[in-house]
Amino acid sequence: MYKYTNFEAGYSYSFGEANNRNFHLLSVGLNKMVFGGRHGVGYSYGTGTDIGINTRNFIIAPKINGFMYFQFFVIGSELSVYTDFKQATLRYIPIFGIGGEKAKLTINPQVILTNKSFEPIDRGAIQLTINFSLGKRQKTRMNIKN
Repeated sequence: MYKYTNFEAGYSYSFGEANNRNFHLLSVGLNKMVFGGRHGVGYSYGTGTDIGINTRNFIIAPKINGFMYFQFFVIGSELSVYTDFKQATLRYIPIFGIGGEKAKLTINPQVILTNKSFEPIDRGAIQLTINFSLGKRQKTRMNIKN
């Protein structure tokens, strides 16, 4: 098992029924990860932001997230606030997909929690994320002697 500190970069293709067009978002962030073992298991947690590329107004979305990994399956969730600095909407995003310690490809449906009339992007996304390791060290176990 190894502990990682990662810089995360990603791309999202946002689609759904809220708007008549689809959107492209860039994602950047930092995360901590524990990953390894015979079957490739682990977890990660982090923070980041999504930035709208082709949105009508400048859109930014600070977020916090957490993921669990088992072999090549990924399950997780994010809490994100999309804003154009005039309005904001809080969204819970359950995440399902495939991936591991270096990259993941996920499907991200969105549950709108506040300000349901403000929909700067669509209600779902497909996201590709790549982790660039800033530091890696082997996880140590505590040995307790009686």
